[in-house]
Amino acid sequence: MANGNWQYIESETLKQTIAYDRNSGWLFCKDGTKYSPKELAKITKNWTGGAEIPRQVHVIKKLFGGEIVAVTEKKGDTE
Repeated sequence: MANGNWQYIESETLKQTIAYDRNSGWLFCKDGTKYSPKELAKITKNWTGGAEIPRQVHVIKKLFGGEIVAVTEKKGDTE
């Protein structure tokens, strides 16, 4: 496997360091959670290596694992 072109980010929302591999497009969190390029495209508007992962999404992903296949917004949410 080729060496990555890494960008390390101190995530304010996740309260941990995240590592983004610019070559593969994968994101790895210090807590072991990882995101594929397809997942990042679904949960962020335009992942460029500096955007924040929504905390609620991260907590669910960490708890259940698996792959994020769709994102929908709750209508009428006032928060």
